[in-house]
Amino acid sequence: MAQTLLSSMHNQTDHDALVESKRSQATYYNRGAKDRPTRNVGDTVRTRRKSGSEWEKTNVTKVPPYRSYELQIKDGLTRRTTKKHVWFSREPLVSISDDGNDDSTLVT
Repeated sequence: MAQTLLSSMHNQTDHDALVESKRSQATYYNRGAKDRPTRNVGDTVRTRRKSGSEWEKTNVTKVPPYRSYELQIKDGLTRRTTKKHVWFSREPLVSISDDGNDDSTLVT
């Protein structure tokens, strides 16, 4: 009696067809996707503060989980953003001094 109550109205064939359909949809959805390389603490990157603004040079200060980065902007602010809004830059690292002057120095 209990086994009858616990059994599903759907059979295994229906379940397998649904799983295969979802796998097929995922294949087509992801066919143009590319993995973005992970940035490390200290890397120089470019980011935008808001849509349509210019790309600013920033530094990665922390790499939290879930595809995000914590960045330090030239004016000393720290913000968190996703990988989608961060682009690698081969420019020298931005160093922020205590007196407010920005010096660009190459990190070796």
